[in-house]
Amino acid sequence: MDPIYQELAGLLERKERLAFAVLVETKGSTPQKCGAKAIFLPDGRVIGTLGGGCLEAETRQKALRALETGESFTFKAVLDDDFGWDDGLICGGSVQTFVQPNPPSSKVWQALLETPALRQRRVLTTITSGEHTAKRALFAGEHLIVADDLPSDLLSELSGMCVNLLAEPEPEPSSLILHPSSLSVYFEPILPKPVLVICGGGHVGCAVGKLAAWSGFDVVAIDDRASFANKERFPDASKIIVDDPAKVMKDFPLDADSYICIVTRGHRHDAVILKEVIHSKAGYIGMIGSKRKVRTVMEGFINEGAATAEDFRRVRTPMGLAIHSLTVEEIAVSVVSELIAVRRGAQNYVALSVTNQIADKLTTEGRHPGRSEGSPNAAGDASRHSA
Repeated sequence: MDPIYQELAGLLERKERLAFAVLVETKGSTPQKCGAKAIFLPDGRVIGTLGGGCLEAETRQKALRALETGESFTFKAVLDDDFGWDDGLICGGSVQTFVQPNPPSSKVWQALLETPALRQRRVLTTITSGEHTAKRALFAGEHLIVADDLPSDLLSELSGMCVNLLAEPEPEPSSLILHPSSLSVYFEPILPKPVLVICGGGHVGCAVGKLAAWSGFDVVAIDDRASFANKERFPDASKIIVDDPAKVMKDFPLDADSYICIVTRGHRHDAVILKEVIHSKAGYIGMIGSKRKVRTVMEGFINEGAATAEDFRRVRTPMGLAIHSLTVEEIAVSVVSELIAVRRGAQNYVALSVTNQIADKLTTEGRHPGRSEGSPNAAGDASRHSA
């Protein structure tokens, strides 16, 4: 959930005057995409951003005027030469912005801030024009959680549209016009953060944890040493577990929204953990290591029937993108960049992983037996880098 809602809740609780703005539609090249938000206050403060420049300045002026009229509205801006010449904001696209002065502290806002059970995927709907403007409803799929005073037939229609939106793997904010009512509705998916499990609290794991949390991941840190798994090293982690990472991962709930980084203090530890997760539903499995280490681990798994060469194609090792990183901090940037690329479905990026290359070679050599429940032999003396 966008942290600006926490800011909004605090301001509403203190009964501060404000105007809340959100980009409900964008077309072409724009400084921010649909879903960008900002809160404008009479004293000049701006919380969040719509992209800066003349668009934000224009919205601020309109928003502050709306504080006097009390009326919500939507306006369109075409970011062409006439609109953006003074600030150089000539993107060429267009945006629709919804502005609501002094939103009431409704039960919808309260429900939105509550932590949902079982990593629930929700949708916040806002009527942005026509009858019922500025009224909202919060859905979990077809289930209505809470709504402002809206007709039941409209809520039923919105429910079906929310189901369709959440059926998408990565649903994005969007606006639609309902027919025949001609109501404009903004749909904002409220999704749980992807979970990043970091197995190993060393230098790289620590740096990845900090950057990943800042990038929107729900970080879980695991190490069997209390001196490495603690709040001092992982200040932004939602959960810190002092235990054997392989033991924890054996029963850890994993799904397509789970990301795993294996960065323990030794190759044997890494391989034992990898065995527990290689056949899981995790959306990302990454392991630190050199090309030599990767081949050693892969051969060990294949020889003992713990996995096939094909199974390793989903494992990213070495982790990260090819940005020539050297320092611990640079390695963390490389790794988290790959996490973001996978999360956002990026294409054509250059990854460091060599598992596909080695899998091709091992398959050509005929070393691709089926799986068994044997333990992998992770022995090997390949060098490690800052784990």
